[in-house]
Amino acid sequence: MSESEELREKMDRLVGTWRSAGRFIGGDYVGQDWSGHDIYEWFPGERQMVHRVDVEIFGGRNEALELFTPREGSATEFDQTSFNADGTVEHALGSFDDKGRYRNDGEGIRATVTFHGPEEMRAHWEMRQPDGTWIDWMLVAFTRVGDPHIEIRSKDDHTS
Repeated sequence: MSESEELREKMDRLVGTWRSAGRFIGGDYVGQDWSGHDIYEWFPGERQMVHRVDVEIFGGRNEALELFTPREGSATEFDQTSFNADGTVEHALGSFDDKGRYRNDGEGIRATVTFHGPEEMRAHWEMRQPDGTWIDWMLVAFTRVGDPHIEIRSKDDHTS
């Protein structure tokens, strides 16, 4: 199996529509909950993965479109570029460790995503403090609710 095939097999675990629910456990928003959907699918040509985020948080809707681009010759790493509805663009490094966990390392934040069977994922997010230490920031539970299916602004809320 080539390195690109190995990485694709790891990334395939993300493909689908996921109900996401999170809670801030550190930082300025301790106790704040949010929910929505995350959708992962392969872009036509299957060289990049598309990640769509659509959540209700802080009393409003937050949407983002993220592209995962595998690094040439790597069986574990990919670049992540997120385009947020507010106009911001964020960059991170995605990877899979030797235990099969998905790691997201961004500017000042990082996450470890663990897979609990094919229908459930959990993410533990950390945030860097001004002194350089890391604190627990957010916990997220993902439950697979279907195949990848993106609905663009067809609903006002996340009730179904």
